[in-house]
Amino acid sequence: MADVIIHSPMTGRVIEVLVSKGDSVSAGDLVVVIESMKMENEVVCDHDGAVSAVHVEEDQSVSEGDRLVEVCAG
Repeated sequence: MADVIIHSPMTGRVIEVLVSKGDSVSAGDLVVVIESMKMENEVVCDHDGAVSAVHVEEDQSVSEGDRLVEVCAG
């Protein structure tokens, strides 16, 4: 099993974190919502697995490429 890191696709502000460490996720599940230029952008998981780490919290500023969530994909 390998950890897959989900990175921020853009600079913005985290407005919602929808997963916690230990949660099961499937490909296509929404994990984080980022607001950028007054638009909400949904970040989804590309793999099935379990959340091994959450690196952001709501109202946190992020830059493009920042780590958001790690998923232990099996």
